[in-house]
Amino acid sequence: MKPYLGVAILFLLARTYQTCLLKNGMSSVYLSAFEDLKPGNVIGTLPFESETSKETDVELRVVKGNDLVDVKPGSHDLILKKGLDRDEGVGKFEAVVECRSSNLDADFSQLNISVFVTVKDINDNAPVFDSAEYFVDIKEELPTGTIVFTDFEATDNDQPGPNSFVQYSIVQGPHSHFLEIPDPFKPVITVKDRINYEEIKKFSVEIEARDQGEPSLASKVPLHVTVVDVNDLLPKFKHSHYTAKMQKNGVLVFEPEAISAQDGDRLNASLIFSLSGELSEHFAIDNDGSIRSISPNPPQRATFFVTAAERDDPERSSTAILSIRLQPSLAFQHNTYSTTISPSTPIGSTVITVTANSENNASVTYSLLADTNTVSIDEVSGNVVLRKKLEKPETLNVTASDGESVVSTTLHLMTANSEETCRTPIKFEKFEYRMTIGKLNVLGVVNATSRSGNKLTYILMNMNNDFEVDTNGVVKLLPKARLNCKTCELIVVAKDGTQMAITKVNIDNPSFVLHSSTTLALLIMIILCLIFAMLAILVCRKFCEKWKQGNRRSSICWLNGTTDTGISITTTTPINSRYVVNSDRDRCYESKSPGPKRSQGAHLVPVTVVSDGSGASPTVYF
Repeated sequence: MKPYLGVAILFLLARTYQTCLLKNGMSSVYLSAFEDLKPGNVIGTLPFESETSKETDVELRVVKGNDLVDVKPGSHDLILKKGLDRDEGVGKFEAVVECRSSNLDADFSQLNISVFVTVKDINDNAPVFDSAEYFVDIKEELPTGTIVFTDFEATDNDQPGPNSFVQYSIVQGPHSHFLEIPDPFKPVITVKDRINYEEIKKFSVEIEARDQGEPSLASKVPLHVTVVDVNDLLPKFKHSHYTAKMQKNGVLVFEPEAISAQDGDRLNASLIFSLSGELSEHFAIDNDGSIRSISPNPPQRATFFVTAAERDDPERSSTAILSIRLQPSLAFQHNTYSTTISPSTPIGSTVITVTANSENNASVTYSLLADTNTVSIDEVSGNVVLRKKLEKPETLNVTASDGESVVSTTLHLMTANSEETCRTPIKFEKFEYRMTIGKLNVLGVVNATSRSGNKLTYILMNMNNDFEVDTNGVVKLLPKARLNCKTCELIVVAKDGTQMAITKVNIDNPSFVLHSSTTLALLIMIILCLIFAMLAILVCRKFCEKWKQGNRRSSICWLNGTTDTGISITTTTPINSRYVVNSDRDRCYESKSPGPKRSQGAHLVPVTVVSDGSGASPTVYF
């Protein structure tokens, strides 16, 4: 036991003599501290090898970095003297601690110890934008994804890393759906939803910048947006339909107010007006929307269009409907009516029917203004009924009303004896009528009179699939009409028992256009005719050539059989003419019988040519 006791004593003495050495032979000490460590707090403890010695055995003193750290008295602890801020550049520092042992005989009684302190960053700084607020003008109706703002940025003063890594976003709010930041790591704002100037002219959103520290810090700034109006809307009329019922100093007066239009974007773009449609050529419009007639006899009733277009961009335009109603909407079919009542006309019979047409398709009521007991009128049908014998001619005023307009016409009642009535034929007011197809299916009226007082029947004799004539003589265009004529001629017959009259109605069709298939058929026919004409010319030329050849050889005959002994040719041609007999290459037949076949061997055939002269007839052998 004694030897082991001696070794232990020597080991304790060695440790006592080495009081300033660090553990494990370390030459330096490495410590770390967060930058938010308060002054007076311990950064770390110096790990001396001499664990059994008391702190009073050594003297510790900071000889470098004593402005930042110090040794806590009576201990090996290193404490902070003042606050640290890594963001101000204090990321790490070095302190040197001098160690002096009270045992001067020790091997390491004095030693300088280097202490390296790393300052750890904490997330103590929020991102800071380069402006307290931002302003931007954005045009309306920009496509989704269009970049509208990039002039903003936020910086974080924390050290590089998560604490200073900034992400951007649009804070949720009442207008946040208009804009977005597609990439949170880039300060770029784009359009997210449709921005319409007519719906919103200004709005604000908040931009947020947030770091990635734990816990994260963020800051927000407002972005004030002004929406810029662009020319994306068409001009706009105050009303879609204008009606003119009167003129004042040659200018049409429209209802509900004068024609006016304005730029739909409120950019005060200059507008120009124009007229189009059927019968619009009779009128002209000024830049202020005033319309006046320019023809001597302008139509009293017409419907066409007025267009307002931007002067700098005529394709941007709008259209309104114009109705010219200088005549009342209610009108009788004829200016005057007349009928002849014979003594034999029975009481209670209808002597004539008056008819008024209303454009509003309203029900029409009829009445007589004159005080008479001779006739009465049915207020619904317009039938004039005889109530007593007509003793002398009368002239009556008939009115019609549709609840909005009242018009009147004249009715003449004339007397006639029965013999005169029988001899008086039916007569149309016009020998020929002319009408034009327009917007309405009613084209006009044909009217015939009969002194018999009987109701006439009108019959359309042709084109019944396209037109019709009703019992009152009103000519109408059928809805399913398919007209292939520019001017359609109708034949209308008026009948009264055994008597009848005929008139012609010429109907102009302004919309007539030759159908493409018809045009193609005509073109094909023309081409075929030209081809046939060329073929005919070729055939005629060929026929003429054959005919001429036939005339030249008309006196040539062939041997028709083996019993023939010769050929007799009678001709008026000169003797020195050349004849071709039995030529295989150039045969011409005048009869249907074929030429003789060539037999084997040579044959001597006599040919006699007889001339009409007095000379002898030569005989030539072949």
